[in-house]
Amino acid sequence: MDRRKIICVIFGVMTLPAVAQTDSVSKNVQLKEVVVAGDMAKREVDHIDCIPTPKQRKHAHSGFELIRNMMLSGVNVDTENGVITTPVGTATLYINGRKASVREITSLRPKDILHVEYYDMPTGKYANDKAVINYIVKTYTSGGYTQVDALQGAGYLKGDYNLTSKYSLGHYNVNLWAGSSVQNPKVYGETTTDYLLDNPIHKQEAAYDTDMKSIGRYVNASLSRRTERTTWMIRSGVEVSTRRDDVLNGSLVYTGYTIPLSFTNNVLEHDKTIKPTLSLYFNRNFKGGKSLECSLDGYYARNTYKRNSLEDRVFLSDVKEDYTYLNFNSSYVMPLPKGHNLTFSLIEFLKISQDEYRGSSPSLQHLRSSESLFFVDYAKRWGRKVMLVARPGVSYLAYKLRGEQEVTHLAPRFYSMFSWSPNQHQALQLFFALGNTFPTLNTVNAAEQQVDRVLVRRGNPTMDNSTLLGPALTYSVNFKKWSALLSTNYEYMSNAIANVFLKDNNRLINTYSSDTRYHQYQLLLSATWKPMSDFNVKWEGGYDYYHVSGAADERLGCCYARMETHYYLGYFSLSASAQTARKDLMGCQERVHQPFLYDLSAEWSHGNLSVIVTARNLFIQGNERTRSLLASNYQCYGRDVSERDNSFASVKVAYSLDYGKKVNHSPKYESKAAESSILK
Repeated sequence: MDRRKIICVIFGVMTLPAVAQTDSVSKNVQLKEVVVAGDMAKREVDHIDCIPTPKQRKHAHSGFELIRNMMLSGVNVDTENGVITTPVGTATLYINGRKASVREITSLRPKDILHVEYYDMPTGKYANDKAVINYIVKTYTSGGYTQVDALQGAGYLKGDYNLTSKYSLGHYNVNLWAGSSVQNPKVYGETTTDYLLDNPIHKQEAAYDTDMKSIGRYVNASLSRRTERTTWMIRSGVEVSTRRDDVLNGSLVYTGYTIPLSFTNNVLEHDKTIKPTLSLYFNRNFKGGKSLECSLDGYYARNTYKRNSLEDRVFLSDVKEDYTYLNFNSSYVMPLPKGHNLTFSLIEFLKISQDEYRGSSPSLQHLRSSESLFFVDYAKRWGRKVMLVARPGVSYLAYKLRGEQEVTHLAPRFYSMFSWSPNQHQALQLFFALGNTFPTLNTVNAAEQQVDRVLVRRGNPTMDNSTLLGPALTYSVNFKKWSALLSTNYEYMSNAIANVFLKDNNRLINTYSSDTRYHQYQLLLSATWKPMSDFNVKWEGGYDYYHVSGAADERLGCCYARMETHYYLGYFSLSASAQTARKDLMGCQERVHQPFLYDLSAEWSHGNLSVIVTARNLFIQGNERTRSLLASNYQCYGRDVSERDNSFASVKVAYSLDYGKKVNHSPKYESKAAESSILK
């Protein structure tokens, strides 16, 4: 196939609409997949060992871009947000067997990545993960580098600027990260709300001028040491983020009163977080393949939230929060004779929040929640064809709100997997999961917020624990130039959380109920075609069906499709992707319609310098997202036209300077959003 034919195929397939996968509810099962069998991918009993081609390495500038270029069937990569997903879950990321953050993967140089392990049946130290991507990278004992990268957008204000520096000396590594990001896309929207009181009130609002600016800054440093038997790391830093979501000009009309009420739509909503972080990691390998791993991640966040809505009077929410988060993980791996393996895992979460609500509804809230989990993972292998995994466990949940009795839940957990590979080209995998979870902290509080002259939002501290149940089946067939995957799964959640709206004289109370049952059915077909090393194409299509009953009553079905292609030409690469418009059910209740989206990009890379130009939704100006929420006593319809979903272009430049002996790039620090229990 010559290059002219390849170019024709690229423009031909661009007419195919497509869509990315979403995950509306926390998953306990995940799609498993087997990639193309050939020289660059080797199937092991519990994972796939993938070796990138030289062209895939050359035209990738991060660990995420490398996985995207490899085009694994059923695996989608969001390079902007740093997420690798399967259709029913998110893969956990590792570097040389140590759990890594998004920015650590972002800063990996593909030329330093020896190969990638994809664990589609994670066991041992990975037993508590849904799926695992483990990057095996080179290790160095001297030298360092400094890297800077900058992204600038055109179409709306968007910038992302980062500096990473690393120095290696013997078994020690010192890392420094610093960066800043800013974006401010304009959003123009209209919302229609019906408050179905005894005397119904109709609310019509429009936003003509908005300010949605968000700014993030971070600085962080780490010290680590690695030997053949022991690895440890200490990392600490500070993150600061601010966000505003302001409606500066618009219209607001209430009808249903004696006379209509008209106002200028003016809403000011601001968030700010200051978050110092600390992360500790330790791993020790013993004789006989045994190992002990422990990690502690924690942060303290000072969160402030203020919302000011002006009608004929001010509706004010003003909240200050002190939030502490700790997560401790430990696992002990013990291989046994004749293909048996045991892993013991202990996981602990602790979250403490102190919230002071001022404004229209003042109150003081103190909430403490904890979750303890213990698992025993047993795995048995019969050669390279059959594997069985059983993972029984127990979960203890507890949360205590000031003025309320402590709520506790002790529940069993169980997870099992079975895999049969009759030959190197086929694999059949079965999964079953039983789990539980408790409501999010921002719904179980007892706070109250006055949203407008009718609606009052209030937490509910008496909701029940949720039980999750999910079987899944995956069949894959793989050859050197093409592969295909078929997956189907079902998820059930009891005591899911839904919004309910209760009449209170001339007010409507928006609170939460756990008297909801959630069902989701998914069918996915994914295929990859690699006719030559210069040209790769990937197609995906599927069907999702949601059924919600109880406190909410929803039924929604949706077909979707997605396509992406890559073409390599010397120092250059061209890529394109498209996804169809689709519908989703968010939070068991809200219907969201997403528009058709596509993007084109061109990249030039030579030595330590690279330039990437990206154009998204070129020549499109009318893309809009619609949303609706229908409940007893309440109906809401809205549409938003955002600059994110319309014509936008960006240029990214990255340059690295090596000194001393060449080293692998520093794990780039991830700036993650802090959790919060604030009712918003």
